[in-house]
Amino acid sequence: MIKYYLNLTNGIEFLDNPDFNEDYRFVRIQSTTCERHLWNKLLSDLDYNFLLDLALGNEVVICDTSPHKTISRALYQGVEFIKFVLYKVWFNKNVIPYVKGKECNKYFQNQYKTLDNKTLNKLKYLRKFLNTDEIKITCMSFNTKHDGDYNYYRNVLIKNNK
Repeated sequence: MIKYYLNLTNGIEFLDNPDFNEDYRFVRIQSTTCERHLWNKLLSDLDYNFLLDLALGNEVVICDTSPHKTISRALYQGVEFIKFVLYKVWFNKNVIPYVKGKECNKYFQNQYKTLDNKTLNKLKYLRKFLNTDEIKITCMSFNTKHDGDYNYYRNVLIKNNK
């Protein structure tokens, strides 16, 4: 089953496309959290619905936009770290992560060692619901001209809440 997640805030723009008729949920993977290398925060902020969909084996499609690149840092770096950690915690499996074509296994391994027990316990809790042997995440992204325009995003949400 495919589950769509709009990354807050810029992912809301997908709702402004009349061709996007998917049932959706929200997730918040912040690009600034990735820029600052706050990996524990990135993981601890993940919604349980998002994590449970992954644990159950659903394909999760994360939709986001970026003002400067084709794909946001949240997707090209944050999602890679999320997958890396979930493979370790859920399957005791090491996967080799790539960010923008560059292998970053050593860095991710070092960052994994700094994660708080509370965050790891949150992820371990979901192991009991595993119905898969892989993390299925796909990313959809495009450029936006609405970055930081919260009135635009609020209006899109109001328009789609009818």
